[in-house]
Amino acid sequence: MNNKLTTLVLAVSVIGSVLLCSCDAATAVQTTTEPTEETTTTTTTEATTTAPRWETEVPEENPKDTTPYEKITLDGDKTSTFVSTDFCYIESEKYVLLLDRDIKLPGDFVTNVDAIISEIEGELGVSACPSDFSYNTIPDLSIYYDKKDEDGNIINPWEDWDIGAKIPIFLVTDREDKARISCASYDFTIICDYALFSDDLWNSIPSYKNNGWRRSKYVDYSSIAHELTHTITLRHCDQTNILCEGIAQYMGKKIVDKLAKDYPSINECLKGYNWDESNIPQKVNAKNAEKIFIDDYHSLSHADRGAEYYFGHHFWQYLFENYGDDAFVKYNNKMHMEKIKYNQSNYDENTVKEIAGIFKELYGDDIFSKFGDWCVKKNYLQNKNY
Repeated sequence: MNNKLTTLVLAVSVIGSVLLCSCDAATAVQTTTEPTEETTTTTTTEATTTAPRWETEVPEENPKDTTPYEKITLDGDKTSTFVSTDFCYIESEKYVLLLDRDIKLPGDFVTNVDAIISEIEGELGVSACPSDFSYNTIPDLSIYYDKKDEDGNIINPWEDWDIGAKIPIFLVTDREDKARISCASYDFTIICDYALFSDDLWNSIPSYKNNGWRRSKYVDYSSIAHELTHTITLRHCDQTNILCEGIAQYMGKKIVDKLAKDYPSINECLKGYNWDESNIPQKVNAKNAEKIFIDDYHSLSHADRGAEYYFGHHFWQYLFENYGDDAFVKYNNKMHMEKIKYNQSNYDENTVKEIAGIFKELYGDDIFSKFGDWCVKKNYLQNKNY
């Protein structure tokens, strides 16, 4: 992906999340200062109904652990809580959680994230840690931190730490209330969820403490699934705005729907989430669906963003429901076969037309008109009110 390091894929996130009741961290977590100790989290991931379409790849244990910060494990109990007082981390099979200070995690957080990643892999047929993906060190996202050294320089706690192909998942706070949101790229996932802010941090910031409406009653696991879908899919191929936001939006809902039965905290998130779609610039039909796909909503101002999420969500939904659960795998394979590269931050109509051509090759020249007819029939993408 061209210029990937400059591309952040922003997520639509529900403003406001809530803190769970805090309890004594000593009863909720076992800690160790041994950086090479393995994380031990029990996961009861629901079996997928479709056989995986990839070779299972488990990254080797990190041989270059240089971070001086503490490695912790959670106990798996949703009623317990761990609160970070300094930078620390949790290492799982396919990712590392990199905790800011004042992060408050429920005891089942790792269990839930493990399940989400496994479900994304099963649904999309791709690995979270492809064997041909690697980078030298964890990206420097110290701009999210306010801890400084004695010379006044912001500290990057994860400097020079090589975790191979595992996903670095940054759990960050927003002490200055800069309206930070969760986002992702091919080499990292950032989660900024008010439910993960410690009570002490929340109550120390007037704009949070005095606006209780900003706190909901659950960790937004749908948003976490959305962002992880970005990272996992972008590790395999490039996408347009519509395809990128659409696949993440589609999977964010589908994942929590599938896991809710067996994961109480994810079920809590599902019950509290509003799935109403936002308005779009024009109603979608058979005549304009391809044109909209190619235009990719590239000229929308930041304030009007959202249409690409909902058009893309229903486009992927249409493909999966009508052409099979390997829709993403087929797209990914064709992108590699045609050697198509695309930088979302620099709209290129000719390349988007090539990408549209992939879907025509896979599903017929009338794929977009069929999609438009389906939208009208289902009353999807018909709420024009920009």
